[in-house]
Amino acid sequence: MLILAGAGSGKTTVLVARTGRLIDEKVCKAKEICVLTFTNKAAKELQHRVGQKLGKKLAKGLWTGTFHSFGLQVLKQYHKEARLPKNFGILSGGDQSAIVKELLKDFRGSKDSYDAETLVSMMSEWRAISRWKAKKEDEYEEACEWLLPKYLKRLEHLGLVDFDELMLAPVRLAETFPDIAYDLKNRFKQLMVDEFQDTNKIQMKLVLLLSAGAQNISVVGDDDQSIYGWRGAEVSNILNFPHLFDDCKVVRLERNYRSTPSILNIANVVIEKNTERHDKILRPGITSNGEGEKPELFIYENEDEEAERVCDEINRFMGEGYEAGEIAILYRSNSQGALIEAELRKHRIPYKLNGGTAFFDRRETKDILAYLRCAINPNEISLRRIINTPNRGIGETSLDKVIEYSHEKSISFERAARNWQSAGVSDKTGKNFEDFFQLLDELVVKIIRENNKTPGQNLLKLFADIGYKNFVEKLSKDQKTASLRWNLVEIFANVLDSFMDQGGRSPQSLIEFIDAMELRDQMVDNEEKDQTPKVQLMTFHASKGLEYPICFLLGVEEDIIPHKSLGGDISEERRLFYVAITRAKQKLIMSRAKERRKFGRLQKSAPSRFLLEIPEDMYKTYDMGFRPVSTAERKSMLDDLYSKLDSNAKKQSLS
Repeated sequence: MLILAGAGSGKTTVLVARTGRLIDEKVCKAKEICVLTFTNKAAKELQHRVGQKLGKKLAKGLWTGTFHSFGLQVLKQYHKEARLPKNFGILSGGDQSAIVKELLKDFRGSKDSYDAETLVSMMSEWRAISRWKAKKEDEYEEACEWLLPKYLKRLEHLGLVDFDELMLAPVRLAETFPDIAYDLKNRFKQLMVDEFQDTNKIQMKLVLLLSAGAQNISVVGDDDQSIYGWRGAEVSNILNFPHLFDDCKVVRLERNYRSTPSILNIANVVIEKNTERHDKILRPGITSNGEGEKPELFIYENEDEEAERVCDEINRFMGEGYEAGEIAILYRSNSQGALIEAELRKHRIPYKLNGGTAFFDRRETKDILAYLRCAINPNEISLRRIINTPNRGIGETSLDKVIEYSHEKSISFERAARNWQSAGVSDKTGKNFEDFFQLLDELVVKIIRENNKTPGQNLLKLFADIGYKNFVEKLSKDQKTASLRWNLVEIFANVLDSFMDQGGRSPQSLIEFIDAMELRDQMVDNEEKDQTPKVQLMTFHASKGLEYPICFLLGVEEDIIPHKSLGGDISEERRLFYVAITRAKQKLIMSRAKERRKFGRLQKSAPSRFLLEIPEDMYKTYDMGFRPVSTAERKSMLDDLYSKLDSNAKKQSLS
């Protein structure tokens, strides 16, 4: 059975109900049912809800877990056949990288020439498709071909498995040992798989293996929400599923209990343009509130105005009684989040980044902020961060002498470093100290000076001139990664320009910028203790499975969604936009900018083709970027004004 569970249709409830019915009607015992999920959280929730429905006694023995946890169970049972010790260990990601670095010492003496995490990812991709040979002349492909057999041999020697092996091993053992294949094929009478649209080739092999002897297999998923092709998910698994089994029943869950009809109308229009999909249409499960508010599209002059007005709108919603945690800001790429993060900080709006690394937590951002801070008000932590970034020939021995001198004289690190001769530093290294401090002393003037360039453009030139761009390139595994990392510096320059456009081109404005950007660090330190509701920031990908009363979708523009790097096939990008739309429960607010900064200059932006496909009468458009004031809002503003005038009049009469 294929259960096509549309967005917001309550697929977990269906899984619980089906599992409960199978046990309650004695179709099979709980221990004869296997439910495979993608997260431990989903597995625990299912187990808990089935237990609540049937009672713990009847639900006892039900197997729920991830593909990885199932693989672990199989490996523990058949550890001898897998040539593993009884108490084998599981290798963490960090330990994987450490082993790779150690092995690379014997590959052309290049321990530090390759990015270990990249090679770990490549080995994972190769193993998933049983690939062992490089397909092109590429230094990483050649390194991976050399590394993979040695890496697996090292794991075997150490008695360890990695997470890839947990998925690969059951299939490989079944292919090698007929008795293991028989056991796995007949282990369960009922097999269920959650989020089936996210399965990859190896997971599909395991599903087919386990289902071979089962009485029934039921998979739950939504091909319209298949958005992880970039990490190996095969949408063809769910599209072809009905053809793999005789008399396969297809059940469509089309009632959406999350979003208003007006939001669902847009979602349906967007996704119906995909041709390779199972036919279905989202229908409102809750109609008591009518159609709901029409989605809105705000067209702004540029990305700065977009970020500022979104924050204004958030403040307006919070003034109306919404909590910050009921509001989400969604965007296609992490790079879009930087400007909105900066604006939220400026407005002192609490926020939380879901998934990924916040722009202001990236190394490049922290480095630049440290430079700016040290140019205005140096502190030891910031100075020590950047004094040899990029390398200036100031070694640890010289730094230790400066630190010792600062402690001995009870003076700041900066003052001790500027008096390097007294600290006992050599003349050669001392010259490097002097050059560094000369750079800091001139930094502010060079950035904010009036010339034909923006402060951001001045900053980019300055950091290229001091060798920071070359430094970033040397840290990167390849030119593409280097470009992405330098792009973070360019984004920082855009954020700086946006701030100074509003605050003025002055040292004071730069100080305010630094303070606003560093404010987030203080917020993060207390985030786990702080239970204050926060606006949620995330990419479209990270939003899957979540829902919020109010959703802002930023940058609905061509080359952003669909992304410019994806070429001709945009079906997954369309599904991604559909996922983003269906996160909204009550209010969907889209926005686009007429111009965006690219490579330091404002360039024209076109509306996304997905937006153009939606009939204009399905949403409201505000071309000037401002929402018209309603009659009720106008009356409320006048009432407030009259109240203040009356209060002032009374005060004057009393005086």
